[in-house]
This record gives sequence, structure tokens and C-alpha cells, in this order.
Amino acid sequence: MLPTARATVDLARPEEFGRIGQIGVQAYRAVFELSEDYATALRDVAARAADAVVLAAREGRKVVGSLTLAAAGTDYADIALGDELEVRMFTVDPGAQGRGTGEALLRGAAEWAREHGYPALVLSVVSTDGPGTPHRLYERVGFRRVPSRDYVGGWDPRPQMWFYELRV
Repeated sequence: MLPTARATVDLARPEEFGRIGQIGVQAYRAVFELSEDYATALRDVAARAADAVVLAAREGRKVVGSLTLAAAGTDYADIALGDELEVRMFTVDPGAQGRGTGEALLRGAAEWAREHGYPALVLSVVSTDGPGTPHRLYERVGFRRVPSRDYVGGWDPRPQMWFYELRV
């Protein structure tokens, strides 16, 4: 059994934006080939926080992860519709993974959505279930696949991005 995180989750503070951006780049680079454009977007937490909600997970005073919540129709929402809230840029420090931080962030996001009147959280994830894809984590928290909203593009008829929804 893995040790559990003692992470608390709440709104990110401006003085934490640099650390959050750094974690984002490290976490994505550990799993994906990261373009410089997307690395720049991950680092620009201040811009995200101006248009969306950025939540931070902390162990004590140390930020160990974050995620962004974007309402449908805003700059950071790609898949949210109507009154859904989209989870974006969900990252945990590679050194803090496996301790429940990701789960704490998702549960904190669901609580924030519920408190602010959003009926659902949505997200998409690369469709392969290999290393670095958190499908089981999403399902453990209560997210359910909605195949009718999967992203299928290009020449391959199989979905490249799986769509998940959590009714809060």
C-alpha cells in the first residue's frame, strides 16, 4: 500500500505561481514530448488564474500539485459545454506522485465545483492506458467515460482522447 498524502487543496496564491508552473513542465515532460509553446502556457499560471480557477495541493507549505478549472466558453476550456467545468493542466510533482495528491486535487476540484453551482466536472485524457495515464485515478474518484464525446481526429477512427465526466 502506498503512503497517503497529507495534502490540502485550495486556491493557488500568486506567490506560488512560479512553483506551479515548474511542476507543470516537469510533470508533463516526465510523460510526454512537450512543445515549447505548451511549456510556456504551463509556466504562465498568472494568465490562467486571470481567466480560470487554479487550485494548489500543498503538503505543509510546499506546493506539490495543481489543476485548473475552466468554465465552458472561456479561453482555457476546450471540451466543456453549457454549465460544465473543465479540468485542465492537472499536474503533480513527479517526486510527490503515488501519495494521493492527485486524488486530493480531483476531490478538491469536485468540492469547489459543487460549492460554486457547477453540476459537472469534465476532462479528456490520452486514450491509451499505459504509464502516465491516470484513467484508474479518474474512475476511483467517480469520473465516468462518455464515449459519445471522445475526440476522434485524423485518419485513425479510434478515439485519441477519452472524455470523462463527474456529476457533482
